[in-house]
Amino acid sequence: MEQASPIITLTTDFGLRDTYVGQMKGALLQGCPSATLVDLTHAIPSWDVLAAALTLHTSYPYFPVGTVHLVVVDPGVGSSRRILAARGGDQFFVCPDNGILSFLLHEHRLQAVHRVEMDLAATTISPTFHGRDIMAPVAAALAGGAGLEKFGAKLAFSSLERIDLPQAEIADHRMNGQVLSIDHFGNVRTSIRLDTPLRNPAHFSAVVINEYRISTFVTHYSEAPIGALLVLIDSSGFVEVAANQASAAALIGCRPGDALSIEFE
Repeated sequence: MEQASPIITLTTDFGLRDTYVGQMKGALLQGCPSATLVDLTHAIPSWDVLAAALTLHTSYPYFPVGTVHLVVVDPGVGSSRRILAARGGDQFFVCPDNGILSFLLHEHRLQAVHRVEMDLAATTISPTFHGRDIMAPVAAALAGGAGLEKFGAKLAFSSLERIDLPQAEIADHRMNGQVLSIDHFGNVRTSIRLDTPLRNPAHFSAVVINEYRISTFVTHYSEAPIGALLVLIDSSGFVEVAANQASAAALIGCRPGDALSIEFE
């Protein structure tokens, strides 16, 4: 039986206009020529670690055992910030130590994290492109079967950088949260998850955001009239404000970080 090729996913804020993604893929294929490279996204907003952490958190469960996830959103590139190689759920993660692993740490999904120890002064390493010169070779080595211990010392989870994850707060038949992200379609993902009273739509009254009160709760977009605002549970279990065949974000005029609340009966 032919063995499947190892999988490496890429998540960056590089965009596709420049050659950065291509160069990083070249480095990955140099280290593991048999790898299948999967672009999760290269459209993370510049330097947005929370968006990168959320992308990783909502995407990695759909990949097979042994997948290596390379995440390069690295505003501290060239500084003394650490580079990490981690294992969780029989998958691997390579990223800077800047909070990208926060969701996985919060949910206790990681089994081990090691610091990548390399000579950062080496002439082959650019101080402005550790994604290509350090993280890609590490990801390629992991895809080829290397163990985490090959790269450096094991770290305590408590020593890792974490970002503040948006939390929902309940008070007086109301749950307060914020806009977590907005996708290509203008769908507004909130910080409120499925494991809330909204799981039972009978208790749902409305989502209030930027003076809009949206009371139409549906299971899929076409249940609402075209252009109408609606509320549903998205494919990753987050409460979402959307519009049927329209951009909810544009209609509401919201952006990540804006406050919102869900009212219950």
